[in-house]
Amino acid sequence: MLVCSLLALASLQIFLLSLPITSSFLLGKLEEQYPPRFELWKQAPLPQAIVVLGSGRNLNVPEYIGGESTSLAGIERLRYAAHLHRATGLPILVTGGSPLPEKRSEAELMRDVLEQEFQVPVKWMETESHTTWQNAQFTDEILAAAGIQSAWLVTQAWHMPRSLYSFQNRQVQYLPASVSYSGAIQWTDYHMKFVPQATALVRSSIALHEWLGLLWYRLREKLQ
Repeated sequence: MLVCSLLALASLQIFLLSLPITSSFLLGKLEEQYPPRFELWKQAPLPQAIVVLGSGRNLNVPEYIGGESTSLAGIERLRYAAHLHRATGLPILVTGGSPLPEKRSEAELMRDVLEQEFQVPVKWMETESHTTWQNAQFTDEILAAAGIQSAWLVTQAWHMPRSLYSFQNRQVQYLPASVSYSGAIQWTDYHMKFVPQATALVRSSIALHEWLGLLWYRLREKLQ
């Protein structure tokens, strides 16, 4: 009886999380905390640097030298960082370590994309971090030592609340530069919002990871 109840509960959970209306709600509540800002570089005062957070890697890209590159989410971040750099000339820092010692860091992979594909220079690399919290800690040390007092933080809109929470109360002031607002997707047919979809399940998983991450950061801060 207990096993049947657990299976029924798990099936219901998967069903609800695979609904587009559920995933859009969960992601939307994250993204609305830092709404999009058109032509961000025209809003004074400008910061002094641009920070791009690592977002994992693609280990199976044999069409590129080395056979690995940054993730699709990382490409979105790098594209916006390049856009901001061209508009302002601000220097860029990329941050992200490697889970395996024999692999190149996320920061190195991102640098290669920015410099070789977007033709944008990278001034600093932080290559030791493995979490968003460590991204903040190590990045802040680098920028503070360089005399930087403020910087844009570039990441997906759904990742921005947890990112800025990690970057708050540091030596440098970090400002949101969100990209890729995906929480509110327009569906041609309204009823499709209630049809389970694999992509919606993935989006719900991303949102839950962010909400649980925020909860953990807050609990850890209170326990310290």
